[in-house]
Amino acid sequence: MKIDPGELKRQVSTARTEGWAPILRQAEQRHGLPDGILLAIASRETNMQDIVGDGGHGRGLFQIDDRAHGDWLAQHGAGAARALPAVPDAAEYAATLLDQNRAFARKNGVAEAELLMFAASAYNAGCGGALAGRRAGDCDRRTTGGDYGRDVLARLAAIHGGTAPDAPPARPDDGILQKGARGPAVRQLKLDLQAWFELHSPDLWKTFGVAPGPVFGSALDRCVRSFQQLNGLTVDGEVGPATLGALRGAVPASPVPPG
Repeated sequence: MKIDPGELKRQVSTARTEGWAPILRQAEQRHGLPDGILLAIASRETNMQDIVGDGGHGRGLFQIDDRAHGDWLAQHGAGAARALPAVPDAAEYAATLLDQNRAFARKNGVAEAELLMFAASAYNAGCGGALAGRRAGDCDRRTTGGDYGRDVLARLAAIHGGTAPDAPPARPDDGILQKGARGPAVRQLKLDLQAWFELHSPDLWKTFGVAPGPVFGSALDRCVRSFQQLNGLTVDGEVGPATLGALRGAVPASPVPPG
């Protein structure tokens, strides 16, 4: 799901006008969450509207579902059909859920750089769903639209002028690059893969549509998997020692351009 920058700006303005923005920020601070993550969740869930949605089951800015959180809604004056929880209560609860999702991720070995992505995915798919998706290669796999966590982080980045306070998924702790990673190592990976494919299969390289830059996106993921298949490696889209060894042993070093 993509959002127009102008529409997101309007939504953030609505949150400020309604007096919700400082309430959300206080909840984020209490739980050590990045500034703006609740705005991003509310944008994804309701386009910043305090409404009843999802056939009457989703309640408020954060669409707290009465099927999963009925007890909490009842305790906060929103147990009746189409009743809405107060925004401060809902913000605190949404922040609590994100914090709990993050703690679950840590307990299950998710790298620090992936925690916010996982927490956002789990807000939609539940911790079990996000973990099952991650084990299958993408914690968004079981989310609505297959993009919930990434979309929330994209909105968060847009709220901050293009740079999110937490990076999208990466694995700096073990050196593995995969979809969602970003930085100079990704930029270098693209150069090395381009050199390899131009040497061995230039027509195939063109089909991937890999754009220059430091972001590991879907096009690069397809390219990596093709390289792995062509070189008899495990096809998982993860660029670790085996893939890097096969790649860098076959192409001359390419300097990373500045910027």
